[in-house]
Parts: sequence; structure tokens; C-alpha cells
Amino acid sequence: DNKVSYHIPAVGGLTAGISFTNSGAAGDADATEYGLKYAMDAGGAAVTIGASTGTKDVASAQDQDHQVIGASISSGAMTVNLSQSTYEDADQNEETNGAAAKFALGNGMTIVGYTTKTEDDTSAEEYTVSGLEIQYTIASGLTAYVDIEDYDYKVGNASGTTADSGTASKLTIKATF
Repeated sequence: DNKVSYHIPAVGGLTAGISFTNSGAAGDADATEYGLKYAMDAGGAAVTIGASTGTKDVASAQDQDHQVIGASISSGAMTVNLSQSTYEDADQNEETNGAAAKFALGNGMTIVGYTTKTEDDTSAEEYTVSGLEIQYTIASGLTAYVDIEDYDYKVGNASGTTADSGTASKLTIKATF
């Protein structure tokens, strides 16, 4: 595959680009994608908004289309992220929404809360996950993470899958050299 991309020079806080992938002589899997990001300061908060969209040709079937938009707002010790995305092809029509918030408590401790929900209109499948993570810097290069996550998967009319729900927890120690 040959790919050509063009990114505009930054204009203030705006960056953007486009790419085209040529799958070869047949042209059955060509792809075109666009993306942009805008970063600004709003009353002391750093705000970044980004979006992308793309289409990949599929021979003798529905094309694969995807879109995503997200925003990040950071002020002082708090950061909030929001996102929404869609994906569609011959077998799927998914929409995902997510939100996360991070707060630095000081003394090397950070709390993160998040939630995500994905729904597939084609199969009526649904997946929801919400969680809480506590990060603690033990020493320079050594961090502990405690995660507690609640999830729920509903099968809908998808064949070969099993509904599942529950709570998972995990302790991770990360060493960076």
C-alpha cells in the first residue's frame, strides 16, 4: 500500500492533516482519513479538542467508516477527558462514549475515575465499564497502581458470545529505570 499524507503547518493552536492510502491497482481497499486538533487556553484551563474521520473502501461490501471526537480540559490538579466515537462496517454499527477525570492529590497520589459505554445497533450488544484507579509514587521511578473496575456485557443477538458482568481489581507495581 502507498500512503500520502499532508499536515498543515500549525496555525495558532490548530493542526490538521489528511491522508490517502492507495491499496493498489484494484482500488478495493483505498482509505481516506482527515484529522484536526485545536489547543487553547481558556481562563487558565488548557483545552484541547480533536477529531478524525475516515473511510476504507471494501470490495463488494459496505465501506468501513469511523469518526471520533474528544476534548481534554486541564486546570490545576484536575484533568477531564470526554470522547465519542462511531464505527460502521457490514457487520457492525457501534457507538462509544467515554469520560474520565484525574485529580492529583499531592504527595505523589493521583485518583482517576472513568466510564465507557459501547453499543452495537446491528447486534444489540452492549458493553459498559466504570472504574477507579489510585496511583501512588512510592519513590522516584517506582509507582503503585490500584484498579477497581465494574463491567457489564450484554449479548444482544450476537451469536457465539456469552453475557458477562462483574468486578475486577488489580494491583500493579511499575518500576522505571
